[in-house]
Amino acid sequence: KHVMNLHIKAQNAIKAGSIIAKRAMKLPREHERLKMLQEASRIFGDGRDTAFQKTCTDEYLELLLEQERLRRGYGPDVTTKSSSVTETIYCVFCYAAVKIRESRKLLAEGEKLAKKFKVPEKRLWHTKIRAFSTTDQWSNLRALAESRTKPPIGFKYFALAVIKKEQSVVEILRYIEKVTDGEERYDLFCEAKLWKRAVDEAKKMEDIRRIMHVRTVCNVPEIQRLCEDYAAFYAK
Repeated sequence: KHVMNLHIKAQNAIKAGSIIAKRAMKLPREHERLKMLQEASRIFGDGRDTAFQKTCTDEYLELLLEQERLRRGYGPDVTTKSSSVTETIYCVFCYAAVKIRESRKLLAEGEKLAKKFKVPEKRLWHTKIRAFSTTDQWSNLRALAESRTKPPIGFKYFALAVIKKEQSVVEILRYIEKVTDGEERYDLFCEAKLWKRAVDEAKKMEDIRRIMHVRTVCNVPEIQRLCEDYAAFYAK
């Protein structure tokens, strides 16, 4: 406290405000943390060239208040305390799988947070995919993919999500077939161990290297022979 007072007297708002903000983050009780962060914001507001620090502190205060509002409205597990904006939105989307009757409201809450804190569109889409696939909200994932003709992050990450969670071939193909880049489609087929489709994709590109890669990593004799036949054809 003595060091902080010296900084305030010396009109060193950055150091004084930073000391208080760091102390606030170590406090176990929410209301005490909020009160101390408000004091840090006040000090930043009194200083010169501290607009950035004040803005960051104020935005974090807003986030803490939003988290507290969500916990009051939906329960203590809707989001973790002191998490980042992105992680808060992720938790809210995940909680839609727990509170089924309030899932639409929770999805709307996530959207509202993203808008309020100006989360970039691509980051929001990645967050949605991660949340929906982690909590098996496959209908929401499909709805998200179908909400745009061209999603801002493409369809590759949708496909990777369902492959990672070992969904059905039908579900995997739902997204891979929307990927337009041949190399990406080939990589996704390999990731999903859909070897025949991977070979067919490599054949379309007339890429013998990719065909032989499947021959190396695939242990299915039928697929291996197919790769060898294609290799022999291109060698002529």
